[in-house]
Amino acid sequence: MLSLSTNPVAKLSFDTFRLGCEAHNLMGLRLFAMATGGGPPLPEALRMIPEKIAALADAQMIIATGILSGRPDLAPAEVIALYRGRVSANEQRLTAS
Repeated sequence: MLSLSTNPVAKLSFDTFRLGCEAHNLMGLRLFAMATGGGPPLPEALRMIPEKIAALADAQMIIATGILSGRPDLAPAEVIALYRGRVSANEQRLTAS
C-alpha cells in the first residue's frame, strides 16, 4: 500500500476529511459563542456570508488559473488548502478571546 506522500488521491482524500472535521469544529465554536454570549450573534452570523462568498470566489480563481495554466490537477489540493486556511483563521479568531 502506498503512503500518503506517494499517493495523491489518498492525500487529497485525507485532507478533505480533515477539512470537514475542522469545519465541523468551527461550526460548534460559532454556535457555542453565539449561545453563551461570547459575542453578539447577529454580527457573527452576518460575517459568515461575505466570508463564504469571498472563499468561493478565491476557489474559482484557483480552479480557473489551474485550467488556464494547463495544470487543473493541482487545483483540488490548492482549494482544500485555501479552505483549511480560512477555517483555521476563523478558529483562531473565535478562540482568541
